[in-house]
Amino acid sequence: MSFLSVQLHPWWRILAHGILLLAVQSFGLNTDGVLLLSFKYSILSDPLSVLQSWNHRDQTPCSWNGVTCGSPGTDNTYSRVTGLSLPNCQLLGTIPANLGMIQHLHNLDLSNNSLNGSLPVSLLNATHLRFLDLSSNMISGQLPETIGRLQNLELLNLSDNVLAGTLPSTLTALHKLTVVYLKKNNFSGDLPGGFQNVQVLDLSSNLLNGSLPQDFGGNNLHYLNISRNKLSGLIPQEFVNEIPSNTTIDLSFNNLTGEIPESSLFLNQERSAFAGNPHLCGHLTRNQCPIPSPVSPLPDISAPTSSPAIAAVPKIVGSSPTTTPPGETATVSEEYEGGLRPGTIVGIIVGDIAGVAVLGMVIFYVYHCLKKRRHAETNIKKEANVAKDSWSSSSSESGGFTRWACLHKRGENEEDSDSTSTDNEADPLDHSQRHADHHVQNKEGTLVTVDGEKELELETLLKASAYILGATGSSIMYKAVLEDGTSFAVRRISENHVEKFRDFETQVRVIAKLVHPNLVRIRGFYWGVDEKLIIYDFVPNGSLANARYRKAGSSPCHLPWEARLRIAKGVARGLSFLHDKKHVHGNLKPSNILLGSDMEPRIGDFGLERLVTGDTSYKGGGSARNFGSKRSIASRDSFQDFGPAPSPSQRPSPSPSSIGGLSPYYAPESLRSLKPNPKWDVYAFGVILLELLTGKAVVADELDQGSNGLLVEDKSRAMRMADVAIRAEVEGKEDALLACFKLGYSCAFHAPQKRPTMKEALQVIEKIPSSTPPYPHGH
Repeated sequence: MSFLSVQLHPWWRILAHGILLLAVQSFGLNTDGVLLLSFKYSILSDPLSVLQSWNHRDQTPCSWNGVTCGSPGTDNTYSRVTGLSLPNCQLLGTIPANLGMIQHLHNLDLSNNSLNGSLPVSLLNATHLRFLDLSSNMISGQLPETIGRLQNLELLNLSDNVLAGTLPSTLTALHKLTVVYLKKNNFSGDLPGGFQNVQVLDLSSNLLNGSLPQDFGGNNLHYLNISRNKLSGLIPQEFVNEIPSNTTIDLSFNNLTGEIPESSLFLNQERSAFAGNPHLCGHLTRNQCPIPSPVSPLPDISAPTSSPAIAAVPKIVGSSPTTTPPGETATVSEEYEGGLRPGTIVGIIVGDIAGVAVLGMVIFYVYHCLKKRRHAETNIKKEANVAKDSWSSSSSESGGFTRWACLHKRGENEEDSDSTSTDNEADPLDHSQRHADHHVQNKEGTLVTVDGEKELELETLLKASAYILGATGSSIMYKAVLEDGTSFAVRRISENHVEKFRDFETQVRVIAKLVHPNLVRIRGFYWGVDEKLIIYDFVPNGSLANARYRKAGSSPCHLPWEARLRIAKGVARGLSFLHDKKHVHGNLKPSNILLGSDMEPRIGDFGLERLVTGDTSYKGGGSARNFGSKRSIASRDSFQDFGPAPSPSQRPSPSPSSIGGLSPYYAPESLRSLKPNPKWDVYAFGVILLELLTGKAVVADELDQGSNGLLVEDKSRAMRMADVAIRAEVEGKEDALLACFKLGYSCAFHAPQKRPTMKEALQVIEKIPSSTPPYPHGH
């Protein structure tokens, strides 16, 4: 009997659908309303009850929530559905094919829901569509070629989905299309040319490869973002010919090579627009392009028919060949009679002289640089094993090792650097602290361990292999593996404004005194003339940003409920400890939360801003209280992130709903004040906690509704809001889940005075039972 019912199930569905059509038509519901009901019945979850007003007994759907109607053409006697707008409604389901049959549909906005499945091909039959926004869902599959049917389309937003395949060529031929957002998908293949009428185009964070097309864009383009793809090759001059000079572009984090073309378009861009392309060169990057030699190869001057002076002057094409008897030399006047005028000869000679002068300057510059390093290289050879096994870093592309010059020892005869000459000054630290620490100093730099537990020798560090974990705008993070297998995370700071060794040491020691199991511990630092290194404990499991979620609306990598609760508790303990010590992190985000082997979180990136900028506006006991007060490049860098690093100074891309680049983890009031407040950290903790619970990014509207108690009212609603991946685990633990939701929303209040303190938040979350034993968190 069960087998028969399974086989008949599809037929019963078809029959029920037919009966429904007859029923609704008997009650007078028009065709547009019937088609909209198919969308309602395709929704599996409607936690906000936004479709409750959709009743098949109505004669027209024009009064339904999210539905707009209008009179087509000049006929005002009846209304047809022209728009459907249900963004941010937490709808779970699929997009039915019947929506494409609504004849006069102009606007369709179903963004920021949990719609899955593929994009129905029949949806593209709605040829009157002008505005199509399905962003921030879980739509998969390919973008059909039939999108070219939408000749009236003006805005297309399919960003933050899991669409794949190549971009259809028909998309670039839509003449009315002005705004295109396809970022954060999995589109691959070549970047198509065209887009002649588009004003805003965002294709960032995809898998596009190949080279840049020559026929791209038009005079209307205002914003172009193709960052974080796999585009390669040179930037052709033709690529920018049709793009206005005031256009904002972003080509960062690709594999582009060669020199950036001279163009007013590129001159108006910031350096960040080209970051992450290590083989690009030019004045907008840190790489200088190789200077080609202007001197042409000299002709053979050994021929007896030419004197050395004249043999260097090339003969002009078309001149009659002349021969000079042996023993005689050709004069300038004779060459002139053959067609070479004196003015030409002078020009050639001046050009050659200028070329030789440039070449001489290059040779002098190289000689000067080699002379400065002569003593260092001589003494390095004497220390065979030390310099031979010096710091190396593995290249992700070549797999080889490159040597770090920053730790090379200099000879005893060289002068001390200015940075270490302050050793004779008064030490601000007490004698016991100095005795516990360990200094290794050479003539170029000083290695200092500050924890008093682990002694790290300079030669040991020199012999370690260093693997690049990631690079940011102000520093590079390495994993250093010593010969005994011990691993450290080493941040190399290339741009540093702290001029004195003692100032840098004092700042590092202030941070190093903050010892807690949920904070990344500093073990030491290296002070050199040109660069500084900060040595941390290595945390093996990467950052929470990598284990959290990949796309908006998708689940984390199946982090179990107990692991998420453990992470939330650990972060709360670390922040509470910082606040008890009168410090503020000011830049908390998932990429700065590292996960140990036991999934115990450790907060990193604390104090990086001050070490990079050398801000001395706060002295004495408050020397470290305001780390992170300025949201600069340094403070936005990820601490130890194995995934692609965020653009350090990426300009925000415009969106239909909002224009602004504020990180979702920054408290709203942080825009109005440079002085950090502990409530900034409370806000960031609340957002991170909600993301751990829901498994997706939390939008501002949800924060406002949740803070007002509109979203989490009971256990059943909390269960529906929870990540699908953990719902089975939290069955029977609804009280704990509801308490976590309430805590997250209270911490993310828009008004800072309504947020709890971090100590109060810790007290709440510590009361939530956990099956795993708590990690010891004594000081």
